[in-house]
Amino acid sequence: MTYVSHTVRSLRRDPIPGETIRLVVTLAEESAVSAVEEAVQSLDGEVVRELEFDRVLVEVEQVDIDDICSLDAAESVETDAVLGTT
Repeated sequence: MTYVSHTVRSLRRDPIPGETIRLVVTLAEESAVSAVEEAVQSLDGEVVRELEFDRVLVEVEQVDIDDICSLDAAESVETDAVLGTT
């Protein structure tokens, strides 16, 4: 089961249409990066960059948070606030 941070859970329940969010997605396994990239691109989102420790920073519409949280390739989904300044 994917861990979803409190902030992401709140936005998932009540997204603001037209607003984007940057999320840090921890991959279930290192090879899952392509699956996440494909999913994000299919949502017209952006993979901002790959991060250390099998994580990627993505930007998607808030209304697409549920799709990101539902990815089998995602072990956890948090806001980019966990990175500090981005």
